[in-house]
Amino acid sequence: MRHQTFSGILLAASLLACSDSESATGDPITIAYITHNKCNRFHDLGREGARQASTELAATSARPVEVLIVDPECPALNENGEPLDPDDECYFSRPQMTVLEDVIINKKVDAISVDVFDGVCENDIINRAVDAGIKVVTYGGDAPDSRRHTYYGMDNKAAAAFLMDALATINGKTGKIAFQTMMEENQDGGFTPTAAGTFIDRTAGFSEALEKYPDMTNAATLPCLCCDYQDPFCTQQAEQALEEDPEITGFFFSYSKLLGEPGLEANAPLLAEKARAKEIHSVAFDTLPEYLDRMRAGYVDVLLGQKLFGWGYDTVMLAYDLVTTDRQVDSFTDAGWYVVCPNNLDEFERNTQAMDYRTPLSDCSLLP
Repeated sequence: MRHQTFSGILLAASLLACSDSESATGDPITIAYITHNKCNRFHDLGREGARQASTELAATSARPVEVLIVDPECPALNENGEPLDPDDECYFSRPQMTVLEDVIINKKVDAISVDVFDGVCENDIINRAVDAGIKVVTYGGDAPDSRRHTYYGMDNKAAAAFLMDALATINGKTGKIAFQTMMEENQDGGFTPTAAGTFIDRTAGFSEALEKYPDMTNAATLPCLCCDYQDPFCTQQAEQALEEDPEITGFFFSYSKLLGEPGLEANAPLLAEKARAKEIHSVAFDTLPEYLDRMRAGYVDVLLGQKLFGWGYDTVMLAYDLVTTDRQVDSFTDAGWYVVCPNNLDEFERNTQAMDYRTPLSDCSLLP
């Protein structure tokens, strides 16, 4: 099984020594680093990465550099957690769209790094930025039909296939499993998969890889709702699946919010008992600090980590390089991923605490 462990940090470092082609005029460079919104937990590391990039550029660049770290407001919801304007298809994107308009028109930035909330809703505004001469790097969420210069991120389809292969290996390539992904609740109380490209790709990668294992079956596809981490909805869905089908021996968490919800043992006692007894095994995306604690407790066997620090550090560096050297980039900049297992968990946590991921992790001992 091929492990993708190359470092996005090294990628950025290789891009960035000051170029002879930089302007000698001393004109300042302004880069806007825009997150999903203030409510998104995944941006804690990205902000730190952007700050570190800003510090390094201030010390090494031939021109003054300002990095604006901008967090859009969280979308306003009513008392039932629903949008105030349910007929506005771009409602959840409006705060980010407002921020984009501001940095383009008022701040007149030279480059934008943005975790796009909705690629359809924000396609036109990203094109306007490019038409205005602004370099645009997307990360996390993408606007693939726009004219943005590059998308920095993980190949979600390939990553999901990797995780499915890992789950098959751990489970002996047999048995029933359950798949949980981000969904949205309908007005009639039902659930439909989100239209976000990240989860469409992960579902496709999972499904295609599962076909390689004729003795494995996806017994249930479970909803997980974004983004209230105090709501144990996702945990309760997994528990219910186990109650209804006790033959399930594995979980694939495409959207891993369950690992961050409180009271897993109280809200999913059957899942907790089976996980601790190694009667079920789970694989999941992402490596938030609380997810590492869940791994230590035995609730997940393999975590596939996005380069969250690189979301900030690498994309700011890429944006700077695009402005100063007019670097030619592919439409997709592959960040790769981290494979975290119990045997290298402490190594990964040390890297995270040091904000330095240049030391490769030991190979996962659960996988060939």
